Amino acid sequence: MYTEADAYSGSGTIPLAQNGLETPGPYASVNYDTWEMNNKIDGYSDLSYEQYSFTLGGTYNFTDAFYTSIEGTYDIFYSDEKYVYGDEDGKAFSGYVAIGYKF
Repeated sequence: MYTEADAYSGSGTIPLAQNGLETPGPYASVNYDTWEMNNKIDGYSDLSYEQYSFTLGGTYNFTDAFYTSIEGTYDIFYSDEKYVYGDEDGKAFSGYVAIGYKF
C-alpha cells in the first residue's frame, strides 16, 4: 500500500504526476510523467553511442614553486541512431594551458 510517507522517502513506486508534491503549471510533471508514457520508454528508446577519449598532458617545474601545465583531450563520438538533433557523430578537442605558483 502506498502512503504519504512513501512520497517523501522515495520508497514508493508512484509517478511524480500522482504524488501531489508539486504545484501545477505548464511544466509540471503531471503534464508528462504518467504510467502510460513511462511504459512506452523501452518501446521507442533504443539509442546507443560509443565515445573514445584520449588525453595527454604534463607539468614542467621552472623552480620548486613556479610551474606550467598543459593538457589536451580529443573525443570521438559514434551514435548508432539519430536523435533530437539528427546525426550526433562527431569529434571534439579541448585543452588548457596554465601557469602556477605554489605558496
